[in-house]
Amino acid sequence: MTGVDNPFAANDVGVVYDRGRPFHHPRTLGRAVQLLGDARAARGLDIACGTGMSTIALRSHADMVVGVDVSPEMLRAARRVPGVSYLFARAERLPFPGDSFDAVTCCSGIHWFDQPRFFAELHRVLRPGAWVVLYDHYFFRMRGTPQFRAWIEELFARYPLPPRGAAVGDPKVAADEGFEVVADESFDDDIDMTRDEFADYQLTVSHCVAAADRGTPRGELRAWLIESTEPLFDGAATKTVRFYAAITCLRRSA
Repeated sequence: MTGVDNPFAANDVGVVYDRGRPFHHPRTLGRAVQLLGDARAARGLDIACGTGMSTIALRSHADMVVGVDVSPEMLRAARRVPGVSYLFARAERLPFPGDSFDAVTCCSGIHWFDQPRFFAELHRVLRPGAWVVLYDHYFFRMRGTPQFRAWIEELFARYPLPPRGAAVGDPKVAADEGFEVVADESFDDDIDMTRDEFADYQLTVSHCVAAADRGTPRGELRAWLIESTEPLFDGAATKTVRFYAAITCLRRSA
């Protein structure tokens, strides 16, 4: 992707991602569509689709959907369902004619893009009045676990986040020329996870993906995650992980 490296092109990352990511997309996107007025689309486009979880969520609100991504490894693991197809393509150079789509979604992807080029392409491929949902979803707390903050600091010191651009939740990012901001919303999304599930989720976050891409074996990463989180779980079968969800809803201007 333009401007930053893409750690999600690493070998086998699609399988790891699809196993470890929580399938929050239907409820997150459902809230966004309500903000937009429950508008159903004929043709939808999901950008940075990964393994297709966000694409399948969009399929519930569109008659047919195309998911695009720049990682062949993610696309190889993409979920196959009727009415959904996938293409290898960049967000800044979409292989579609103008006025092709009625809706676009992008989950946890915009911070990897050259944003001016991305919005220019969105404006080109969308029909006037089409809607756009940009959304993000990431962990930031483990409820009832005060030592979690110290663990997070150790995690990022050991495995730093790779470079990226601005976050989805910033309305200044979304309010690009040619688009009207319809709504911004953020909410907490609590998900109960076992220690194994939490470790598998961490393997899908860019800091661990980048570490594996730099040569740290995933087995070594997972072993550290399991060992280091034992005090956090303290014998509990599950812990409630609080995720932060941010949604920005746009419409293409005429």
